[in-house]
Amino acid sequence: MKYTLEYVTTKPHLWASSDPVRPELDAEFKSSPGRGVFGLLGEDGVWKAFLCYARVFLIPGDVEELEEFTREDGNIVIPYTVWSHQKGAGRTIINEVLSLVRSDATMNVDRVVTLSPKTEMARKFHLRNDAVQFRMNRTTVNFEYEVIIESR
Repeated sequence: MKYTLEYVTTKPHLWASSDPVRPELDAEFKSSPGRGVFGLLGEDGVWKAFLCYARVFLIPGDVEELEEFTREDGNIVIPYTVWSHQKGAGRTIINEVLSLVRSDATMNVDRVVTLSPKTEMARKFHLRNDAVQFRMNRTTVNFEYEVIIESR
């Protein structure tokens, strides 16, 4: 199936009520300056996955630090929630976002580090997708994805 990665931050009706990872974070939090949401649209017109991210200047260990460290010009992208409605779509959306970051030097992103829940499912997901565990926190884990931007 073909997919299209779309920036859907301004369309919370698509994603606001379906986040099983961080349902306590509302649309206002997820769409405030320095944060955004990508959606993965299938060729059948159905949304397959969503990814919420923040741009930060320091790697957060929890949601409170994520809020504190978020800056529109942050050089680190933090995917802090990823969920899918179709098997394999979570992997596809993280890879599409990584491809976007890697191919656009004007984004000024040096690192992609998650703020993941401390679950076996999250650990397996990120390790299967070639991330490395960066840091274990009290309630979260940071996994880092390699970012090599060839046009710099």
